Amino acid sequence: MGGIEETCYGILGLPEGASREEVEEAFGRLKREFEGDWDRIREITWAYETLAGSLGDPVREGNGKASVAIAMDEDGPALMRLLFPAQVKVNPFYFWGRCLVFALLVVAGVRLMVHLPSSELAGHSFFHNISLPFHEAGHIVFRILGDFMGVLGGSLMQVLIPVICLAAFLKRGDAFAASFALWWTGQNFIDMAPYINDARAQQLMLLGGVTGQDVPGYHDWNNILGRLGLLNLDHTLANTSHVFGSLIMTAAFIWAAIILFMQWKNRDR
Repeated sequence: MGGIEETCYGILGLPEGASREEVEEAFGRLKREFEGDWDRIREITWAYETLAGSLGDPVREGNGKASVAIAMDEDGPALMRLLFPAQVKVNPFYFWGRCLVFALLVVAGVRLMVHLPSSELAGHSFFHNISLPFHEAGHIVFRILGDFMGVLGGSLMQVLIPVICLAAFLKRGDAFAASFALWWTGQNFIDMAPYINDARAQQLMLLGGVTGQDVPGYHDWNNILGRLGLLNLDHTLANTSHVFGSLIMTAAFIWAAIILFMQWKNRDR
């Protein structure tokens, strides 16, 4: 592999046979020098990883082929490295699949964001049916903390589940999946808004085919806000939940777009 090694040393500006320490030092220096020039960063990363393999510390994918990655500076903020991890070379099939998922989430998200809680659109969306089992499970799980927490636990659980997914995806370094989990978190705040908005009127058709007026104490948010003496704030709290969810969704869109841009710059050609 002499010819390849010679090329790699040349890319890093080192004489052939330079030590591992010199290779690592040159790699760090050039990453900082060419920050933002993704084509140059890819070339430098390829050279470093190829030499790292020959020096006894390969950075490899499962198929044994050295990966080429776009990464944040190793000396940069830990949060930035967590949110924007190294992007290994992406198969175009997976990349365009993620772009399709992103486009669908944008369309669905914007549709939810522009409809106020009074429209009840969120309660009839596809994602409402996904969150509903978690909502009902929350009543059971949090019941051990008392009756009030049992009632609040439904809405609490449907927000906690996507947050747990977000943490799990970040732990495994899948930032794009984590951005989807963040979007799902925002969607659940929007999903709760019509329920909160109905706390006084109790006209929404609930699980079981009844309204809160039909079965006193059955409406979660009438129960919650009634106990707290905040029933008169139901519309205000519903709008707050809707706006907060919309902001979270917007953050998820931006995050996912940046990840996709990084992957587009590093896709297989």
